[in-house]
Amino acid sequence: MKVTASPSLIDRAVAFVNPRAGLARMEARTRLAASAAVFGSSGGYRGAQPDRSARRGWFARARSANADTLPNAERLRAEQRDAAMNQPIATAAINRKTTFVIGTGLMAIPAVNGAALGLSDDEQEEWEQRIASDYDAYMASKDVDAARQATGYGVQSIIERGAMTSGDILALRVMPTSQPGRVIETAWKLVEADRLRNPRQVQDGAVDARTGNRIIGGVELDAFDAPVAYHILRQHPGDLQVNAAANQEPERIEAWDRALDLPRVVHVYKKERPEQVRGVGMLATVLEPLKMVSDLSDAELFAAVMSAMIAVVYKSPGATPMPEPDYGDETGVASGDEAAVAYDIPPPANQYRFESGSVMEIDSEAEVDIKSPGRPNSAFDPFFQAVVRQIGAATGIPAGVLMLMFNSSYTASKAELEALYLEVRAERAWFGGDWCAPTFVCFIAEKVARGDYVMPGFFRDPAVRAAWTGVDWRGDGKITLNPAQEANGYKIRQDNGWQTGEEITAELTGGSYRENIRRRGREHRAWVSEGLPVAVSPGTPASGAKPQPDDPGADKKDDKE
Repeated sequence: MKVTASPSLIDRAVAFVNPRAGLARMEARTRLAASAAVFGSSGGYRGAQPDRSARRGWFARARSANADTLPNAERLRAEQRDAAMNQPIATAAINRKTTFVIGTGLMAIPAVNGAALGLSDDEQEEWEQRIASDYDAYMASKDVDAARQATGYGVQSIIERGAMTSGDILALRVMPTSQPGRVIETAWKLVEADRLRNPRQVQDGAVDARTGNRIIGGVELDAFDAPVAYHILRQHPGDLQVNAAANQEPERIEAWDRALDLPRVVHVYKKERPEQVRGVGMLATVLEPLKMVSDLSDAELFAAVMSAMIAVVYKSPGATPMPEPDYGDETGVASGDEAAVAYDIPPPANQYRFESGSVMEIDSEAEVDIKSPGRPNSAFDPFFQAVVRQIGAATGIPAGVLMLMFNSSYTASKAELEALYLEVRAERAWFGGDWCAPTFVCFIAEKVARGDYVMPGFFRDPAVRAAWTGVDWRGDGKITLNPAQEANGYKIRQDNGWQTGEEITAELTGGSYRENIRRRGREHRAWVSEGLPVAVSPGTPASGAKPQPDDPGADKKDDKE
């Protein structure tokens, strides 16, 4: 550690009169400077020392989660959506995450707490089958969407995309009883994040005088920072035709229906920091490299196209000039329009356009200088792949999966898929808790209120409601590169009790192990009733069949006997 102690004017004067006293003063000053450097420094980490050259120009402040995320949030959302629409890598990242996390939809696997409800095993299984069947029918229909434009599983994809591109998305629980053909009245009206705004008279973090609650980013909070209400504009501020009156003051919608203890609004976003009220999109940290690599790709593509344009330009004495466009007769009046007023049009500049196979003739005295772009650029692809790897690491999508390029070794491709599956499981757990679980409870509540389900104490006791609405969520299975080898590994895990059949089925296909057993039983009975031979797994003797001896010469011995 370098310590600097400079003598003051008084130190110089004392040293001039009494050198011994001056030396003592400088020694004391040096020790004082060393103590200040040790105990008064900004921190033991080099990153906390502002005087290091590597950190010059880096100005950072410790701010709250809302102070970091809410300023310029509208522009950030717009740029992320634009990237998802117009930049191929961003589009690929959004599509991969949605496909692997949601896919064909997250299916509910009811897990009723039969012990807490006093149900027998058969009763519990009967309830779980019934709820699963009814809820799957509801999700496969368009009753979930208040606009009746997407199925319940399609709504899951919309919610996932909205949370990734905009940072958050809202859904309002409505009961559109006037819509014909509805089986379930509980529906959800999706609202984009742009419509969540503060009242005009309330700034972010200020207290609303009408309610006494703080409002941040359009979310009204209680003393514990729990959402009390959401302030939502009646129309999207960027709609085709914006009604100014509808966007003056947002509508206050309470977060909970206190009478039924059910959510009125479901706010889906990833909370990564304490006190964070709004979400941040997945592309926020990679917007700049995405834009730059997209511009670079466009430039390289344009240069490659230009280099492929083979054109011939030759000199010829007395070459014919390029033809001029017809602007009218000599009087300056456009042909066919005698009533037009005469006007002077300056001669246009010569425009020479290269096209594939074109031939241009110029005068012999003219000079032509054609610059070759030298494409394709051999350095482009390594640089492009390096940027893609960084983007993949930031978004949690391995580069091979992001670009769908499995051209490396089996081990590397397998590792990428396994790493992606860890990300997918975490994403499904968050999505199931933030979106699927609240909507599942609202579905069960309507079935109980209508008398379809008899669940005593559902609306009176929260513990009873939790016992009835236990649920797991299963999505599409992960990709297997060697099905036979991986199936053998799953068999070993199940045989040793390291993994259950339910867990294995969920990983492989996203289905239900118990439902598979029931269906396989019906298939087996139908197979046997038709007199078809029952297939035997390799290494397993068929029922009643004679076991094969281990001795290769046993067959010959039996023949002799």
